[in-house]
Amino acid sequence: MGNGTHQETAQVAGQKQSNWHKISWRLLKHELRRGELTIMAAAVALAVCAVLSLSVFSERLQLGLMERSAEFLAADRVLRSRGDEIPTEWLTRAQAENVASARRVTFNSMAFANGELALVDVKAVSDGYPLRGNLETAEEPFIQGEVAEGLPGPGETWVQSTLFQQLGLALGDRLEVGESEFVVTRVLSREPDAGFNVFADSPTVLIHFDELAATALIQPGSRVNYNYLFAGNPADLERFENWLLPQLDEVTQRWRNVQDGDSPLSAALERAERFMLLASLLGVVLAATAVAVAAQRYAQRNFDAVAVMKTLGGRKSQVGKIFTLHLLLLTSASIVVGLLLGIGLQASVVGWVSGALGYDLPATGSGPYLLAIATGLLCALMFSLYPLLRLLKVPPLRVLRRDLTASGLARWLHWVISGGTIFLLMVIYSGSAMLSLALFAGGLLAMLLLLAVSRLFIRASRQAGMQAGSSWRLAMAGLQRRAKENSMQMLSFSVAIMLFLLVLALRHELLEDWRGQLPADAPNYFVVNVASQQAEPMQAMFDRENLSATTLYPIVPGRLTAINGTLVRDAVSKEERDDSEYREGFGRELQLTWQADLPEENTLREGEWFAEGESGVSVESQVADRIGINIGDELTFLIGADEFTVPVSNIRNVDWNTMQPNFYMVFSPNLIENMPATYIASFHLPEERQPELYQLFRDFPQASLIDVDDILQQVRDVISHVSLAVTFVMVLVIGAGALVLVAQVQASLEEREQELVILRTLGAKSALLTRAITYEFVVLGALAGVIATIAMELSIFMLQTQVFNMDPSIHLRFWILGPLVGAGIVALLGWSVCWRLMRQQTGNLIRQLN
Repeated sequence: MGNGTHQETAQVAGQKQSNWHKISWRLLKHELRRGELTIMAAAVALAVCAVLSLSVFSERLQLGLMERSAEFLAADRVLRSRGDEIPTEWLTRAQAENVASARRVTFNSMAFANGELALVDVKAVSDGYPLRGNLETAEEPFIQGEVAEGLPGPGETWVQSTLFQQLGLALGDRLEVGESEFVVTRVLSREPDAGFNVFADSPTVLIHFDELAATALIQPGSRVNYNYLFAGNPADLERFENWLLPQLDEVTQRWRNVQDGDSPLSAALERAERFMLLASLLGVVLAATAVAVAAQRYAQRNFDAVAVMKTLGGRKSQVGKIFTLHLLLLTSASIVVGLLLGIGLQASVVGWVSGALGYDLPATGSGPYLLAIATGLLCALMFSLYPLLRLLKVPPLRVLRRDLTASGLARWLHWVISGGTIFLLMVIYSGSAMLSLALFAGGLLAMLLLLAVSRLFIRASRQAGMQAGSSWRLAMAGLQRRAKENSMQMLSFSVAIMLFLLVLALRHELLEDWRGQLPADAPNYFVVNVASQQAEPMQAMFDRENLSATTLYPIVPGRLTAINGTLVRDAVSKEERDDSEYREGFGRELQLTWQADLPEENTLREGEWFAEGESGVSVESQVADRIGINIGDELTFLIGADEFTVPVSNIRNVDWNTMQPNFYMVFSPNLIENMPATYIASFHLPEERQPELYQLFRDFPQASLIDVDDILQQVRDVISHVSLAVTFVMVLVIGAGALVLVAQVQASLEEREQELVILRTLGAKSALLTRAITYEFVVLGALAGVIATIAMELSIFMLQTQVFNMDPSIHLRFWILGPLVGAGIVALLGWSVCWRLMRQQTGNLIRQLN
């Protein structure tokens, strides 16, 4: 601290104790003029800006994603009731909460026309349907439709293309359903809520809800699904949802949103949420790290000021008040600046993203703003707590002995406070204590490993540097002399570089891996209900027409009836729900298959695939976990009139994102291959060949086609959304990382000033010292880059295998990029910060140290 600083501090400390708030304000203005608080103020502002912009952007992007994806439910939420209508007051309550509602009743029945009959899915819908998305109809089967206005009129029906094929229908024909007769007026080409159950191969017959009673199809004991659709803004929906959920019957009623289920869309939305949450957490943690580093530096720079205050009679309580108010004023100003920057940044990014996506993102609530303010306060106050305690412990004797610092404070207290603050921020931001605990524990272990490795690297680099020229020897000597400080610096450098590499890997590697799971030629149609005698001709047609298709899988309907001799539940009533003699089951019919080889895109989690002649069943892993099935368990199935028991040979992981047939249960061939079966496959039909669809399947009238192009496009849209979000996070991470690096370099400036004075006094040339400083930061950055790359690879491995269900891979380019980025960025920042010192005369440096 210079003479001018001592004099002003003495004047400040000599004022009356009752004017401590004025002292604090004068000290803050003085520090701001000197630039002492630049890094800390910028770090707090960046943390607030990062949290606000990330939270608002992620929330608006997620709301937009959910709003568009809700089209696949035809609503924001759906209440499904099995075999029972809901109380009318529930619908009245929805109306009172400004939540729109509609009804949808679905069931299977037989339909008759032209002397033929077919099994159909009758769908009766009320006015207002669909609440999200659009119905599309056409005048011919298997062609692109247009948005329909309204619903079928009295005595009218709209039916899917495949029913025209099965019954030889034409527009204007009459279709008998139950005791009613309807005129077919349009081809139903698209239903927003068609779902992704490719095994539900019955074509849809759409009628108005008012026509349902006249069909007389719903009788006591009928299998009917009553669906109640709800849509509204998020706040209204949340109020209605909070009121409704406690009243639902868990057995017969289910409240759903678009993220529920096993479809590729729900899996994509869940994965997108993980991507954005993870990427945002990285930005928040790095911004918090910048505040922690800056707070440490702030305390060190004020040791002399506190010593002078105490020497001139300042009491500990007065000093505490001065610096507490000082920090509060700084924090308040930084939070305001961070909020303004965050509002402007997210508005710009959201405007750009809305233009790229082609629609406006929904507005968000006050939650992100409150979260940003809380983050700023927590970062500034909690990360400053230990440094402030150290300031209060500084002895007055430091004015004579500069080597004296705070005493009596355990170093572990700093780590506990800082670690606890970061963990609290993670919990507040993610809303998941378990996820935060897992990430925090993993990060803590990685930090300990990085710290140990950094010490070894510094020791090894010094030994290597002693064999080089004088600049290198000087640089390596500096590394070893400041081994403890350099280890912490390298740890901070490594964390910053690792997080940058991790976000870069999220942006390019993991997203590309995800995108690669849905290539341009991914199957966009499923063909089901293929008769066994038509399987070979259909395969020949695929080959002849050069259509990329999966294997034709045989399917046999059946039921799981018992596990290890204990019966499992079927569709139960309220009275049967507590029957302890039953285990949880599927409650519905399953589509079973057999395969000699492990299906594509399936991997074994436990056990071995069937040996030749072995009898067994393979169970999908999520089902096994939910129902409690293990290797060796005996499962009893009922197929037609045949009941048999078979052991569980293995448990499979299934990637539900792939557009191919997947099964909960796969049998060894010798068990059910002789049973009557139909076949299923998926294939890709290029857009320019869509008009050929009817002709291609003209010879397979019983086969049903399911178009999944809309779901494919929606999943690709999800990936594009996430790509934009991660790109935005990457920019913020780069900014936060640079701030951490600058703060760490500035933390060593005072010691470097002393070294420069000594070395110049001994005759060292400026060119020698410049090279030595550059080499020192190059080595620090390169070693930090190597450590960061190792940590990044371990993190990516855990994310791929445990979070995103991807195959692990090595990212070789990062082993080159990490050290190069570390060496280049750290050397550039270090040199730029130290350049001011190198430009000063030795006399000026000596005066600054006095």
